Amino acid sequence: MTTATRTTVDWVRLTLGGAEIPLSPSPGIELRLILDSVADSLSFDLLTPPGPPEVRVAVDLIPADGSAVAQCESWAARVATHLGANAAPLGDLKEFSLEAAISGGEHPYSRLVVPHLTLTPGPPPFLDKEESLPGVRVFTAKAHTGSDGSKYQLYRA
Repeated sequence: MTTATRTTVDWVRLTLGGAEIPLSPSPGIELRLILDSVADSLSFDLLTPPGPPEVRVAVDLIPADGSAVAQCESWAARVATHLGANAAPLGDLKEFSLEAAISGGEHPYSRLVVPHLTLTPGPPPFLDKEESLPGVRVFTAKAHTGSDGSKYQLYRA
């Protein structure tokens, strides 16, 4: 069972090493951020409690119409390549960070920061028509606990 929160964002800034990868909406394309908490693993041993939930972060590109789908897929593939999505499956996962400006007034927060992320395996970018608002997944990543014990920080508007 998941408890995903989906929201549009004004911009996303990914930082990998010293390089920044900025993402911002363009004509006909919006950005969607998904923050999801899922059970890390099932525990069948009654004496062993399940671990804390895993926090996953995903970014989608939302095309306004069918003419922007190819652009979204190309853009998502380039970003995923920068993040190491094409690395060997057993290679070192690159750690990166995410900062996003949350759009609109539907949430009491204006900014999200996730300092420690690694990619999770997934298919190449494609238009997912299963979503209520179809989008092209740029990446899904697992958030890791930082030195302060948190996986992400939300900042009030």
